[in-house]
Amino acid sequence: MSQGRIRSVRTRLADSGADAFVVTDPVNIAYLTGFSGVFDGEDAHAVVVDAESTRIYTDSRYFEVMSGAADGTCWDVIKVRENLYLTLCTDLVASGVGTLTLESSVAYGRFRFISERFGGAVEVVDGWVEEVRQVKEPGEVARIAAAAALADRTFDFILPRLVVGAVERDIALDLEVFMRREGSEGVAFPPIVASGPNSALPHARVTRRAFEAGDFVKLDFGACVDGYCSDMTRTVVVGCASQRQREIYAAVLAANLAGIDAVRPDVPGNVIDAAARALIASHGFGELFGHGLGHGVGREVHELPNVGPRATRSVLCGSVITIEPGVYVEGYGGVRIEDLVVVEDAGARLLSHSTKDLIETG
Repeated sequence: MSQGRIRSVRTRLADSGADAFVVTDPVNIAYLTGFSGVFDGEDAHAVVVDAESTRIYTDSRYFEVMSGAADGTCWDVIKVRENLYLTLCTDLVASGVGTLTLESSVAYGRFRFISERFGGAVEVVDGWVEEVRQVKEPGEVARIAAAAALADRTFDFILPRLVVGAVERDIALDLEVFMRREGSEGVAFPPIVASGPNSALPHARVTRRAFEAGDFVKLDFGACVDGYCSDMTRTVVVGCASQRQREIYAAVLAANLAGIDAVRPDVPGNVIDAAARALIASHGFGELFGHGLGHGVGREVHELPNVGPRATRSVLCGSVITIEPGVYVEGYGGVRIEDLVVVEDAGARLLSHSTKDLIETG
C-alpha cells in the first residue's frame, strides 16, 4: 500500500530535480507510511523521501510501536534523542543531499530552522501528498464507507430524540457519545446541531437553545473509522412542516440529486456545482446558497478535490466527495442535505444511505 504512494511522491521529486522531500504534516505522514494504530495527531515526526530510501524520524515515545509497524516495510525508523529537525538536517548533509523540498504547509519558523541548518537549496512545494491522497485505494474507500455506515446508524439513533424541548448541546453530546460507543475514533469534526433560526447559519455553533415546534433542525456530523472520516448532513422539522419549509426542502433535495447525477470522472468540480446550483435557482432560492457544493473526504474531513464555483480541476475516479447543497434564510432557518459519494466510472456511488425524505419528528 505504502509503495504506490511513495512512487507517486518520487515521480514528483524526480520532476523537480531536487534530491529529497521532507514531509512534516502529521496527516500526510500517516498516509505515506500507511502505519495503523501509531499516530495520535502529535506533531512529533518527520519523513524524508529520496530516490533510494524512506526514513521516518521520531522520538522515544513512539519509537517502539513505530518500529513494530515498520517491520517488513521499506521504512527505516530513526530515534531522535534531542532536536528532531537538527538530527534530520545533520543526516541530510551527511548523506550528500544538496537540494531539498519541503511541504508548503510547514510553519514558517520550522522552515527557517531547516533552511539555516541544512544550508543547501530549499524549495517549498505544494500539494505533492494531498494530490495523491485524493484518489482513494479500495481499502480506503472501505474505511470511509464504514465511517459513513456508522453515521447512518447514528442518525437512526438520534431521530427519536429530536422533539420539542430537546437542547442543541445535549443532542450534539448524544451524537458524539453514540458514535464513540459504536467504534468511532473520536469524531470527524465537532457535530453541528442547529435549530430554528440557528439552522440558517451554515456552520452554526452548538448552543443551549431548546427546540420549538416548527423548527428546522440541521444535523451535520461524521464518524472516524481506522483513520478515515465520514461527513453527512440531514435536516428535519420538529412537528409539522409548513408549506414554505416544504418548498425549501424540495429545492435542496432536487439540487442534491442533480449534483449526484452530475458526478463523473474527469468532470470539473465547477460543472458538478453548477448542476446543483441551477436547481436551487430554478426554485427561486439562488441567492440563498452561498457555499460550494462539496469537498473531498478521507483522512481529513476537508481535502481534495474541491467541488464549487471556482473548482476548475476535475474530480478523479476513486475520489470520495460530498454533495451538500443548502438554502439558508436569515432569521428563519435553513436546510442542507449532504451525502458522501465515491466517484466511479459509472458515476457516483452513494456511501450515505440515511433517508432524504422530509422527516417531521414528534
